[in-house]
Amino acid sequence: MGKLHGIIPPVVTPLTADERLDEAGLERQLQRMMDAGVHGLFFLGSTGEEPLLRFDVKQQAIRAAVRIVGGRIPVVVGCMAEGTTKTIDNIRQAAALGVDAVAVTPPCYFPSTGPTEQLAHYRACVAASDVPLIIYNIPQTTKVMVSPETTAEISSWEGVAGLKDSSTDFTHFLRLVGLVGGQDDFSVLIGSPNLTGAAVLCGGDGGVPGIANLDPKLMVDVYNTARAGDLVKLQALQIRVLSLFRAASFGAPIACLKAGLELMGVCESHTAGPLLPLTPDSREQLAALLREHDLL
Repeated sequence: MGKLHGIIPPVVTPLTADERLDEAGLERQLQRMMDAGVHGLFFLGSTGEEPLLRFDVKQQAIRAAVRIVGGRIPVVVGCMAEGTTKTIDNIRQAAALGVDAVAVTPPCYFPSTGPTEQLAHYRACVAASDVPLIIYNIPQTTKVMVSPETTAEISSWEGVAGLKDSSTDFTHFLRLVGLVGGQDDFSVLIGSPNLTGAAVLCGGDGGVPGIANLDPKLMVDVYNTARAGDLVKLQALQIRVLSLFRAASFGAPIACLKAGLELMGVCESHTAGPLLPLTPDSREQLAALLREHDLL
């Protein structure tokens, strides 16, 4: 697989009205992302509605993703679960379907879970995995934070390839870069599109920005410009990112992304319950924003 870097969008999972996989929509979405030059693809994360999907739909999505991508770029799959055994089951199932890496959140549900339990959880998951493992820190949904110190310990283990930090806390991210950044075989990725340029300038390896579902080329340009050190161009690009990020504010963010893709003719906007579709007024506001960004 090599070291993960660049823009690795967390892909939405296109669905039919009865919450089955829309494989044709997924193929259109993946092809436009690859055409835009993304460096990898992240499936079945929060943006992919992993916690809400039926087991067989998740399996179909992984099979389809591996087939469509065809080894051109890395395929990372979220294997989140509340407990260790369930997580290991998810890892083994994803690895058997041919993914390049798995992303694992800390054990959650019980808020008292701390570093001792986290280390035991990740140790067992790494030992059970035949593919590289990515630490996935997203405390706003898991209600559990993986500290930089715990991350640093896990990063030293063979089989751990990087981390995705979706904490939105840039100070936390900078501490991570200071502790585990700059390694040849460990990637430090940020989840926030609004911080991607700054993260790369400060030593991060790339980003996993949900807004790349709508405009993958914009986020690829942010990464390439930050790598080149062109601060004037980067500032202008990040202003565009901030503007486009409003697209996620007209309802549930995933519903917004899917409504945008439907307006763009990529896939239908069906979400998994309990997520609700946008209201007609919200769809029109979203359409106006997409027109501003020349996406319609």
